[in-house]
Amino acid sequence: MQYYVCDGCGDRMARHDLRYTVTVEVRAAYDEVEVGLTDLVRSHRQEILGLIEKMRDQDAKALEEQVYKKISLDLCPRCQRAFLKAPLRFHPEEATDAPPVDIDAFLRSLGFGGQ
Repeated sequence: MQYYVCDGCGDRMARHDLRYTVTVEVRAAYDEVEVGLTDLVRSHRQEILGLIEKMRDQDAKALEEQVYKKISLDLCPRCQRAFLKAPLRFHPEEATDAPPVDIDAFLRSLGFGGQ
């Protein structure tokens, strides 16, 4: 049987249970660079060699994550509510136990999804 695991609380979710996916992309922010004629004609060799030397003993994954990182999460309805309440301070244990709207039942009543 295929199932999903909530990345917030660790609970199992059956294949057709309501679940939410969250995708977070973290990118290095750069201001627009203006390139002039002097930038194009000068040699950048020493600058590039210097950067390579600085990176030589660093972990490749850590270097990559300094520029870009994508995180994907599967959340149960309870953890989704906690995430929406405070996305930057997400703590699944603080989720309310208020029952969610049964979207699955609603969609099934319209003829969508498995029975």
